[in-house]
Amino acid sequence: MKMNRNSGILGSILIALSVGACDDILTVSDPQAYTSSDLDFALPAIANGVEGTVHEVMDNFVVYQSLLGDVYQHTGTWSGYDETDHGRFQYGTSAMDGTHNSWLRARWFANDAADRITRVMEGAAATDPKLAQVKMSEAMADLMIGMTFCESPLVASGPTATDTQNLEQAVANFGEAISAAKAANSSEFEYASIAGLAQAHLLLGNYASAAAEAAKIPAGFSYDAVFNEEDRNWVVLVTTKGFNEAAGLMYKWWPKIDKTTTQSSYMRDPLTDEPDPRMPVYFDGEVATDNETPHYSQYKYALENADIPMLHSDGMRLIEAEAKYRTGDYAGMTTILNTLRAAVGLTAFATPTDDATAQSYLLNERFAEHFMEGRRRNDLHRFGLMKSVFAALNGGAGDSERPATGRPTKFSMSDSEPTYNPNINNDLTQRCLPKT
Repeated sequence: MKMNRNSGILGSILIALSVGACDDILTVSDPQAYTSSDLDFALPAIANGVEGTVHEVMDNFVVYQSLLGDVYQHTGTWSGYDETDHGRFQYGTSAMDGTHNSWLRARWFANDAADRITRVMEGAAATDPKLAQVKMSEAMADLMIGMTFCESPLVASGPTATDTQNLEQAVANFGEAISAAKAANSSEFEYASIAGLAQAHLLLGNYASAAAEAAKIPAGFSYDAVFNEEDRNWVVLVTTKGFNEAAGLMYKWWPKIDKTTTQSSYMRDPLTDEPDPRMPVYFDGEVATDNETPHYSQYKYALENADIPMLHSDGMRLIEAEAKYRTGDYAGMTTILNTLRAAVGLTAFATPTDDATAQSYLLNERFAEHFMEGRRRNDLHRFGLMKSVFAALNGGAGDSERPATGRPTKFSMSDSEPTYNPNINNDLTQRCLPKT
């Protein structure tokens, strides 16, 4: 059960957002700014465009999340990657600015689209899947903002709000999306919204609620960010051999990778040393574009049109496992983890008897199941592990360029939002940036 409408979303984005359509129906390129009533006749394109706007920033998100965590390292010449990798960025210099602005645009676009659909379709909107689609997309933007940034406004031109408040808004908006999807008899948007709600509850620490929602998601479900030949997957373009090679797998993982000249090797499980098919990598002995660093490529996304999972059933099982971990039910947690491991042919874990071991099992599985999906940085942040992880990294390799103390654990909002939003004080000293 995979939500993937590859054929329609990009085209709809181009229709809904491009300049110069026939008869001047579409006259603006900024989805935040369109006002023409002629767009009322393009509701399907608008709804697809809203969802596509959420999708199109996922690849950039994955790269930067991985660089700030302990997954990628900078191997090229791009200063934004270098600053993120070494934790040197601050408010006003973060290369994630564009990603924040894009998700804000998606949120405002979704809100406008919902109003437009309701106005044009009137009573029929309540049972139309397009309303569920845009409400789900709005909630998804809330979720990604709250996961990634330490603050962000909740509404257009509104005051700043904390990451927690953005996640709370995601919970409310996913609830509306679920209701809309049920009314429209749209199981795909209903499942995506339920999975998003589970994720939001997890990040808020509402573990019982998170597990209850996650349990509703059937095996095989995946909600993906869609890419194609025109809108290419940036993860592939900057992290894979044969392309830009501006980022590669961090050196701490190199000993766990079988060096091969084929594109079919895997990272070995850090706990059992078994090749893990969930983590495909590639190394041919050559260096990256910096002409210095051996380049270990990800190979989860082998093609430029590869889609990126945003929410999936295996991730839901991990949410259920974490809920059991949080209550001290290590046996229940291990049962779930071992089911996931058995599905890919890995040795089962024995039930741990202490918290440190249980946590290592859980985070190991989260690393593997969410490999190249941009979740590792957030896991290090919410478990309070960024400092200890990078301290161990430094101790093992003498890496003074990636200090364990003072490293950011989340990104700051874009500097353009306070610049143009009159309700946010654009004072650099007041902008949040959680650090170890």
